[in-house]
Amino acid sequence: MRPWSIMPAALWLGVPLIALAAPLDPALQQQLLGVYDSYNKAMTAGKLPEAMAFRSAEVRKKVQQETKTASGKSELLAMGKMMVPDALEVVHATINAAGDKASIITVAAKTMPKNVKNPGGAAPGSTVHSGLTLSFVKEGGGWKLDDQIFDADPSKIVACKDDKYEPEAAYDTDKTVSMGGPIVRVDFQPDHTMVVIRVVDEENCVFLRANKEELLKHGLSPDKLVPYAIVEIEGSPHRTDKQKVLVDKLNVQPED
Repeated sequence: MRPWSIMPAALWLGVPLIALAAPLDPALQQQLLGVYDSYNKAMTAGKLPEAMAFRSAEVRKKVQQETKTASGKSELLAMGKMMVPDALEVVHATINAAGDKASIITVAAKTMPKNVKNPGGAAPGSTVHSGLTLSFVKEGGGWKLDDQIFDADPSKIVACKDDKYEPEAAYDTDKTVSMGGPIVRVDFQPDHTMVVIRVVDEENCVFLRANKEELLKHGLSPDKLVPYAIVEIEGSPHRTDKQKVLVDKLNVQPED
């Protein structure tokens, strides 16, 4: 049997999400969404300095570099207005242990203007949906909007259709694949654990040859395998199903 292991905790490079520890208090969530709303209103009104007052120092620094010319300022305002959603549905919100970083994962909806060509290909007048993660940081005692990360339309994500556990012979152990992303769901079974992770717009069923008790022996608390946690895996691809992987190494992004 090909061995597998738990890798030391490390960040999955390229994921624009903060490792967060606890659910966000509803009152604070509304406060942060208010910061986001105020930023959007200022951008829609074309008031860039007012809008930047709601953004983090890191974002303001980047914007300053991008708006040194009139055309740069015009392009940024146009893009900023296009990014303002018509509606927002919160699906998950968390805050780190230090209480100075928060993340709100949402589904955003926007009707495309009829007189503007959409670079994403959506027809003018149509309503598009996308995942949108809003990151906030506490600076100078107040909360600021940091990153805005747009993601795939949740309704168009390709599901993992076959979650049946198969023997090692079903996988090509001469090959290795690597992938990472947020957990969608976890299924603990007596002889294995299945973790569904999403990579961009596709789900993948990855299988660990260990149940809950065996995971603990390998140094991984099953409590860390929860929806939205970020994991990184290496393993053997299935011989016929590109959305199934037999795990050799697994890494859970550490909580802050």
